[in-house]
Amino acid sequence: MLRNDLYTTGTVIETNSLHLVPVTLNPAHPIFSGHFPGQPVLPGVCMLEMVKEILEELLQQKLRISKGPQIKFLSMIIPEKDPDFTIELHYEVINEIIHARGKIYREQVVFMKYMLELIISS
Repeated sequence: MLRNDLYTTGTVIETNSLHLVPVTLNPAHPIFSGHFPGQPVLPGVCMLEMVKEILEELLQQKLRISKGPQIKFLSMIIPEKDPDFTIELHYEVINEIIHARGKIYREQVVFMKYMLELIISS
């Protein structure tokens, strides 16, 4: 898990099926020394893991990403410049498959848009 080490979350704002999750990165996390030395950037796989971990918290279930029919990385998250951002998350459960979509953004800058399918992990 990356939560409470690489990042922390604030109070989730929930309206119908929309969840807005404020996130704060830890710019001193060791992952940034390797990705990339001298020019740290949050890895895309970490963004996906954040979405999964937040969904796990909301659903109180261990999950696994089974498909990513749409994942678009639109801008880099530089931890020193962009330590605070929001994860927007819509989800619904259909036939035991969690369909999630949303974006990671800060103000007008969208870092990632996604559509994912997740399943309960045993």
